[in-house]
Amino acid sequence: MSICGCWPSALAAIFVLLTTASCGREADPPQKKRDLSPLDARPEPAAGVAEAVAEAASVEAPPPAADTAHGIAPVSAEGLRNIIRAAGSKATLVNAWASWCGPCRREVPMLQGLAANLKRQGVRVLLVSVDSPSDAAKASAFLKDNGIDLKSYIVEGGLGEFQLGMNPRWPGMLPASFLFDAQGQLKHFWGGEAFEHEMLPVIESFLAGRPIESETRFGLAPGKVGK
Repeated sequence: MSICGCWPSALAAIFVLLTTASCGREADPPQKKRDLSPLDARPEPAAGVAEAVAEAASVEAPPPAADTAHGIAPVSAEGLRNIIRAAGSKATLVNAWASWCGPCRREVPMLQGLAANLKRQGVRVLLVSVDSPSDAAKASAFLKDNGIDLKSYIVEGGLGEFQLGMNPRWPGMLPASFLFDAQGQLKHFWGGEAFEHEMLPVIESFLAGRPIESETRFGLAPGKVGK
């Protein structure tokens, strides 16, 4: 029998006094609209399990894993900084590369080799492809074929906006690497292909709290953003 349904008259008055607030309560304010997955589109749960459903829904869902076609997540410069801040690492080394850039194809495997040792020191290595969306499959294939398991992204939106967001002084040479601190602040920029013996002293000095230069430039590499 419904709570607000018909009851024997002897009990009705008493019950109405006790339940007026419950039956006459205004509807809860509408929840913020979000995209619905097939599971979300199910009918509302019965009142007896509403609390459990609400508790489960309050747990923040993880962000989408990646582009569904090629396994590389799209990211903007600001989105990348947010990822860096949320990670809680001492520092993050970001490498911008492209599948068509010869120096990039040498540098990415080198970074893969450094990543395990850097991780033990609290430094993450992230890759961001500047390939066009139509070439995302080529970038993904390069990573797979070379055994690269570093967390990888592809630029979302305009390349010019990404350049400015990463480093306004970056003229666009590729590869390019960026050392960020835990707060997402840029600490060092390598413009052009960098080697292990050129990167590690800068990273180790930063971790030790010693002053470091703001950038190392090797000149324009054959590849350039916006090729």
